[in-house]
Amino acid sequence: MTAAVIVDAAGAQMGGAARYLAELRGYLARTGRGDVQVIGLQRRISPGWLVRRELVGRTCRRRVALNNVGFVARGGPRWTLLRNALHFLTEAEEATLKAAQPASVLRDAAAVRLAARRSDVLVVPSTAMAERVTRIAPHLDGRIVVRAHPVSAEPPPRLPREPAILCPVLFAPYKRMAEQIGALLGVVGELDDGSVTILVTADRTEVPAPVASHPRVRMVGRLPHAQLRELRARSRAVYFPTGLESWGAPRGRAPGRGAPGNAPATHHKPAVAGPALCGYDPRDPDSLRRAVAHALTAQVTPDPAPFDPGRYFDWLLGESR
Repeated sequence: MTAAVIVDAAGAQMGGAARYLAELRGYLARTGRGDVQVIGLQRRISPGWLVRRELVGRTCRRRVALNNVGFVARGGPRWTLLRNALHFLTEAEEATLKAAQPASVLRDAAAVRLAARRSDVLVVPSTAMAERVTRIAPHLDGRIVVRAHPVSAEPPPRLPREPAILCPVLFAPYKRMAEQIGALLGVVGELDDGSVTILVTADRTEVPAPVASHPRVRMVGRLPHAQLRELRARSRAVYFPTGLESWGAPRGRAPGRGAPGNAPATHHKPAVAGPALCGYDPRDPDSLRRAVAHALTAQVTPDPAPFDPGRYFDWLLGESR
């Protein structure tokens, strides 16, 4: 029997998408909602899967796509999460990033934009993403709703935070992470006596040798959600240097986590991060130095209220019937 609400989670296998799925699973476990069925687990998004899910969801009261590609067939309301900035690049950004990303990204963007035309509600995690979508597709403006992604409150760490800066970013060529970590290494080297370690959630194969073998860098690999949460709880600060993001540096920033975060101070990040943000101008090394120094000593009082998963998923999935 098909549930009243279908949620397609195909593609949520790593990074922020996987952590979002963990929040959804936690919510469903707590509430025991039998009217919600999550499909697409452990699947990649493919044309075949997109056709199959339409058949599964055709009689549902609500259909929710977590993976940017909305449902298109007629039926219950179609809700789509748009959270990949690469699907809504300007022409200038496309020209700049063309050599640093596979051609499939542009093909995916075309499919995402086409499917968005059929969506009834488009959920974006920040005002910056809303502006990005409407800049490229102004006809979608009336369907966009901004809701910050959910973040569960966590207990304070059992042990004092270590002198470590966590960099929980999925590596991709367009993010220039080796350069970003190199900038952080330069700043940290000027600020401390050698005790601060930089924890990088990537494999050595993803990072150039000069960075991966640096004595201050510890490559921890791609971690499951629970292990990453524990590592974040033990770290003194979080470094999230990427600029082209729709999430507002989400998991590196959350006030609900209680750890200061370093991220480029674009206009939407203070709204998402609040007092947890120690922002900087990526064009100014002195700005980064001041921000890192502040993050290593700042005390942040966790405030999970704006990111409460219960309120978020009650809204996204509708009331249980």
